Amino acid sequence: MTTVFVEGGRLMVLAVWLNLVPLLEGCPAKCVCYSEPRPTVACQQQGLLSIPTEIPVGSQRIFLQNNKLTVVQSTSFSSVRNLTELWLYKNNISHIEAGAFFGLERLEILDISDNSNLRLISPKAFQGLAKLHTLHLHRCGLSQLPVGVFRGLFSLQKLYLHENNLLALHDDTFLDLANLTIIFLYNNKIKVVTDHMLRGLNNLDQLLLHQNLITFVQQRAFSHLSKLTSLFLFLNNLTVLTGETMDPLVSLQYLRLNGNQWICDCRARTLWDWFKRFKGSSSELECYVPATLAGKDLKKLKIGDLEGCVDSPSQVQTSIFSTKTHSGKFFTSDDMLGESIPRCCLSGYDKSSIISSKTIPDPSSYNSRQITNNPLKEKENISKTKYRDERTKNDTRTKQSLNDGPLGTLSNGLDQSLGNLQPELIENLEPSTAPSRKKKKCVKKPKSDNQCLKGHGSATEPLSLVFLSSFWLLVTMS
Repeated sequence: MTTVFVEGGRLMVLAVWLNLVPLLEGCPAKCVCYSEPRPTVACQQQGLLSIPTEIPVGSQRIFLQNNKLTVVQSTSFSSVRNLTELWLYKNNISHIEAGAFFGLERLEILDISDNSNLRLISPKAFQGLAKLHTLHLHRCGLSQLPVGVFRGLFSLQKLYLHENNLLALHDDTFLDLANLTIIFLYNNKIKVVTDHMLRGLNNLDQLLLHQNLITFVQQRAFSHLSKLTSLFLFLNNLTVLTGETMDPLVSLQYLRLNGNQWICDCRARTLWDWFKRFKGSSSELECYVPATLAGKDLKKLKIGDLEGCVDSPSQVQTSIFSTKTHSGKFFTSDDMLGESIPRCCLSGYDKSSIISSKTIPDPSSYNSRQITNNPLKEKENISKTKYRDERTKNDTRTKQSLNDGPLGTLSNGLDQSLGNLQPELIENLEPSTAPSRKKKKCVKKPKSDNQCLKGHGSATEPLSLVFLSSFWLLVTMS
């Protein structure tokens, strides 16, 4: 009995000792292999030109960062079925073959960042990674993402795509990523956030889109982001953002919109009103135009400041309308503006009857003076317009004292590393699409009765001509 106990103790000690010593047998050249805390193959900073082929099949972690690898082949990791972590960052990888990680059903962390020559990824590069929860693809020189590249990554929670050259993202790119909580897209070249670009991200907590070239956010772009707490859109080319766009963000706590060139006229009314309901922390929104409000915080303005329009929407959004989508369709003014901008700011409407109020009136309440060829009808229209103008002035006087703008300051609890901006990144931004400081008047002053009748002719003129003709005829006959 004693002998059996002693032998059992020796076997246990031997097993513990074998688990502590490095796994020397079968370890690739220039690599170090060890079993604690998990079976690991460490080959970083060895100048490797290709992925070693002698990797032990039981390895759970492989570190290949800081080498000179150029290609990840479909057979590179086919035998390492227990792999949970794979680090490939800071190499010269320019191509990842389809199925390069196929079979790695236990892989949880994949880091391919800092491969500036990668640029393109196969649509099936990440196929089969059902347990992947963290994917690093930042600083890879990516100009686009293929359709379906993240399909099937149901466990993904963190996705890092910042500091690439992405111009746009296909609709439904993230459709399968219902468990994603963090996505970093900052410092790319994205110009438009479309209605379906972020669809599927139902549990997203942090969305970082700052330092892009965003000129427009479509009205339903955030419609699925009810759990979002942090939204960064600073240092873009935004001029208009509607309150309807922001309404779905019911859990939002931290918002940064500084570094844009905001138009503070009637187009900003719905956003101003949304800020009155917003309970979180926000950066300032410095007005760019009109000149009288330049530098002022939109949130601190009064509703009476947001009247008329400073320029036509077609000039403000010139660069937006020429932006091309992935499907080859060009955005139009209807696609972009739709009903997101108050009717008072759309071309073809007279602004003389806009009534200031705490909320946006129904579109049917906007009255445009109709110009007709009937002088009497014209005079009637002018009289009605004058009456409405007088009523507008009276309403404005009584309401201005009740419309104090909402306040908000940026919380100091935000990640400071995200707020430290490099000067060179600011200098490299493309010119903004905001209009010039020269103010174009939008409101047309109604003409007086005499001016209007002079322009259209008097109703007595035909009778005068008949009388004169008859008079000269009688003189001649006599």
